[in-house]
Amino acid sequence: PKESRAPRKSSGNSISCERKVVFGTVNESVTFNVQRSVHFKELLWTKSNDKVIEWEEGTSPHVFPPFENRVHLDTTSGTLTIFNLTSSDEAEYRIEPSSIDISFFLHVIDPLPSPTLNCTSTAEEITVRCRIPDSYNYTELLNYSWNCSSGLCENSSDQSEVLIKKESDLSQEIQCIVSIALSKQTSSLVLATCVPGGHSRHNFVIIPAVVVVAGVTFLLFRKACLKGGRKTERTE
Repeated sequence: PKESRAPRKSSGNSISCERKVVFGTVNESVTFNVQRSVHFKELLWTKSNDKVIEWEEGTSPHVFPPFENRVHLDTTSGTLTIFNLTSSDEAEYRIEPSSIDISFFLHVIDPLPSPTLNCTSTAEEITVRCRIPDSYNYTELLNYSWNCSSGLCENSSDQSEVLIKKESDLSQEIQCIVSIALSKQTSSLVLATCVPGGHSRHNFVIIPAVVVVAGVTFLLFRKACLKGGRKTERTE
């Protein structure tokens, strides 16, 4: 899981004071690392003031619903791991004793879907857009990047879009990479598919060549026919 930290005001009897923002993915696991060199005689983890797991030295940890069979407590370090995350697990988590002033805010995100690429064209350029469904939670945290050959793509004011000149080599493929705290997805597109009829610069080079070959073939055939006709007349 990815963590970001925000400092908090310290108190006189606290070993450490901090708040961490942690990201986890639905159906996966997340760990709240305490990392304190303290000998614990008792531990309590809470989620928004509701008990998650409680332990006293010499006894087995007691787990509270809905976390049965989904959590593991390291009684030496105080670290807590939650498995099979659900969206309802998103909340603030705290550890006690109060001598450790630390909390974690867990954001639970959906698995990142593959982006969809679509394009529109004008007389001079093509706009390619990379999209993740609006229904995806935390779309504001998504980062977009593009994999294009040198000089092919021009950045737009929107990082989920790029511009390509129609005079470019449209036989090339470009890639959109979408990432969030925990995962990354990639989709690709051949630029020629963005042009009506599939015409690219290379298509227009091939068509005249075919016309020239056909014309030469016709002239040779006509010349052969004329020679054949003259030989027949002489024989008669």
